Amino acid sequence: MSGSLYGQYKRPTLLNDPDYDVGKPLRFGFSIGTNIMDFDTETRTDQFNIDGSLYFAEVTHISAGLNVNAIGDLRITRDLHLRFLPGYSFGQRDVDFFKVDADSNITLATKMKMESNFIDLPLGFKYLSERNSNVRPYLYLGTNFRIDLAAYKRLKVEKGVLLRLQKFDYYYEVGFGIDFFLEYFKFSAEIKWSAGFLNMLSNDYVDEGKIYYDAIGSLRSKFLIISFHFE
Repeated sequence: MSGSLYGQYKRPTLLNDPDYDVGKPLRFGFSIGTNIMDFDTETRTDQFNIDGSLYFAEVTHISAGLNVNAIGDLRITRDLHLRFLPGYSFGQRDVDFFKVDADSNITLATKMKMESNFIDLPLGFKYLSERNSNVRPYLYLGTNFRIDLAAYKRLKVEKGVLLRLQKFDYYYEVGFGIDFFLEYFKFSAEIKWSAGFLNMLSNDYVDEGKIYYDAIGSLRSKFLIISFHFE
């Protein structure tokens, strides 16, 4: 009988920092991660040239970028936190412009490397599920205001920088992640989708870039961000 009871006994899980969710309401940390930047591209289908040709743009190559953020986390309730993560992110989007002639033949006209160096000012809510041992999943919903410092750079025809992006944009952000309560700190892994509201194409361009500017109806930014938080 005693052997049967011993076989059914389960050793209790040791909770790391069991008072984390009911202790200090304001906590700080830092975050590091990677991002993939892209554009939603809208083509102006009515912008035909005198020879009957038409240009259109596509993002054909995506490079991984880097993001680094500070973390300020305010506990509103046990399951709802307000988060502010000011930081810096950078990346690059390669936009190819194709020419369609009157016979519907498609050729590559030019390629532009559009670099972006953002100051990020995200603010959002983190809604957490019940803690299970030392793991606690959560959902994230928020907004972000980004300032693109690379938009201040001069246009350089010799480097193929013929168009310029807008400096400011507003984003909505949704994501999910998992908090892991370790012995000395909390570690979180998070994936987030961020999409811009504004047309990022500036009306500032060099003369050689007018045909490409005329080809684009709008460029709207979108990001996929994977972050690792330490709090």
